[in-house]
Amino acid sequence: MMKAKVIKLVNPGLRIAILILTFVFVYLQILKKHDIRQWLNLLHELRLSGMMQPFSAVIFILLIINILTECLKWKFLILKLEKVKLNQAVTAVLSGMAVSMFLPNRAGDYLGRVFVLQQASHIKAMLVTLIGSFSQFLASVMVGIVAALIFAPDVIPYVSQNIWIYVGLWVVSIGIIAFLLTVYFHIGLLKILVSALFPRKKEWLMDYADVFTLYSWADLLKILLLSLFRYFIFTTQFYLMLLVFDVHLPFLIAFMLIALIYLLMMLIPTLTITELGIRGSVTLTVFGLYFEKTGLWNEQLSFSVLAASSMVWLINLALPALLGAMLSFRLRFFRKNIDHV
Repeated sequence: MMKAKVIKLVNPGLRIAILILTFVFVYLQILKKHDIRQWLNLLHELRLSGMMQPFSAVIFILLIINILTECLKWKFLILKLEKVKLNQAVTAVLSGMAVSMFLPNRAGDYLGRVFVLQQASHIKAMLVTLIGSFSQFLASVMVGIVAALIFAPDVIPYVSQNIWIYVGLWVVSIGIIAFLLTVYFHIGLLKILVSALFPRKKEWLMDYADVFTLYSWADLLKILLLSLFRYFIFTTQFYLMLLVFDVHLPFLIAFMLIALIYLLMMLIPTLTITELGIRGSVTLTVFGLYFEKTGLWNEQLSFSVLAASSMVWLINLALPALLGAMLSFRLRFFRKNIDHV
């Protein structure tokens, strides 16, 4: 009886906390750290841009496709544990984005999503979600490494002057990608690894590690392809936003620069709420290296690049997180009559 009363109090308390924290963190990032006049100037620049009308709708359509793809990916993964409807998957993904606003390196994705489940173990669901995150990480690393290798000779003279060093970088990079793909497609072997590393807790851990054996090679390939599709979606969004702010580049060059930015962002530990500033610095560095050798890099161009990066963050992360914070009122953080977490 007492447990039921505690659950009845804690569930709404956590929902309110997520809502407040998400709105506070977004406010601090967008308004507190950046003068409101900067954002008004940014919106003014958008209105003046002749590219705004044709591309703004496309960018938001791509946002919907991006989120729905992630929802379908998670829905497919979690099906091994519990069947969820698409609207539940949408709630899970957006709630995870909300929680991620105040947890490091998108850890909220694992915590926020699992609370839509009615029966499945939350710990097992987090491990399943981890598989999806690893596939997205793998997509970013594969494309990003190739972009870095193509970009390297232009910014590191020593690499361009020594063909064997360049060949060596390709060999090492291919080795890294091959290793990560091997780990991904043999993720079921983690069960054996866990058993060997923790023999005293073998039985308890094996129950959870079993989730890594639920997915066939074909299942994992499908998840990886969905992750690659998502990657190309949000990369295209970034490219279109550059056009909106009058930054014109051939698509392949822009794609390479954006891929390098996402690779660097993947490797830098961040809170989502600090990501805007870090993303801006990384974006300016990467684009600056490219444009400086052409002699075109100036204050106006750097502002346009930074504005495009900021708007992509706002559209792809801040807005869905705010929506997810409101949807978190549907979540049940503690459940009755569940023997396992």
